[in-house]
Amino acid sequence: MTGDIIRIIGIAIATSLIFLSVHGAALPPGFCFPDNGTLSLGVFAPHSSSSGEGFIILEDISAFQKATGKKPAIAVFSDEWSIDKKFPLEIVTSIRNLGMTPYVRLMMRSTDKPYQKEPVYTLKNIALGKFDGELRAWARQARAFGSPIIIEYGTEINQWSYPWNGYWNSNDYGQVLFKDAYRHIQRIMNEEGASNLIFAYHMNAESQPDESWNNATSYYPGDEYCDVITVSLYGTKKPFETGKKDFTEIMNKVTSELERASIFKPVLISTGTDMRNRFVDPASFVKDAVSSLSGQTWPGVKAFIWHNAAWKNDNNPLHDSTMRLQDNSSVSQAFQSALLNTRIKDQLSC
Repeated sequence: MTGDIIRIIGIAIATSLIFLSVHGAALPPGFCFPDNGTLSLGVFAPHSSSSGEGFIILEDISAFQKATGKKPAIAVFSDEWSIDKKFPLEIVTSIRNLGMTPYVRLMMRSTDKPYQKEPVYTLKNIALGKFDGELRAWARQARAFGSPIIIEYGTEINQWSYPWNGYWNSNDYGQVLFKDAYRHIQRIMNEEGASNLIFAYHMNAESQPDESWNNATSYYPGDEYCDVITVSLYGTKKPFETGKKDFTEIMNKVTSELERASIFKPVLISTGTDMRNRFVDPASFVKDAVSSLSGQTWPGVKAFIWHNAAWKNDNNPLHDSTMRLQDNSSVSQAFQSALLNTRIKDQLSC
């Protein structure tokens, strides 16, 4: 009998340890994702560039809040190493002063132009420690900042437009190289005592290209290196793009894929859709996406980040893309209506 009790206690302890490891027990003190049934909103509002990325526009955060009627808890921006390798203290401070958590996309690349092989900040060079000096300086300043910061390296890893994708790194072997680079960055940050950093693994909902070597979960560095999963799931990205995306169907596939890989982390959804699409109603996409996340179909989803940006695709203004909610009142109204029955946590604090 005593032996049975000991075995039961041992199993319970082991199960608890697994649960804590899987669900990110090492989050910074005072930082909490929303409880099940509650969502936080986030906004990614970058300056226009060739890739639609760049530094965040604080005015657009205010415009997003006005368009949705809700205060975002997360502000996302790209830290482009092609411009500056220093810790973005001014930007994260501005975000914190607005009562939001900064989410930094660590863009270690030479250009923000898509579909380019990286000549300098290669996965191999990162893993070999060739940028450890810059990374350690970055980590020390992050530690001094003190407040929680969500950080990712390898944006939309299974999307071949980015240089860390396997397409540019020997396909299957690219998964190994990426894991080595990601783990190295995380270890450097930890060695410098930046315990306020929350590490995100960012995957695209649909692999592009859809090849066996480009499976999203095959790049995953491991539970001990990641605290949260970010999933990009977009509607249309250009005004003449056709084909409506079924948000619920795609999310169910993503959830199943994560479960098959035994990945059980909090999930953040990054999304958006073109406001002026001629063929797919953007208000319909917003309604479906927000309404489905407002329920408890996917209790692991903790935040809904909107890509509130506009950018040029070519020299024809009619081809310009915009996902800014303030550019289409019917879409912003659909967003607000879908949020009516949703509990919103406007700060990621305990």
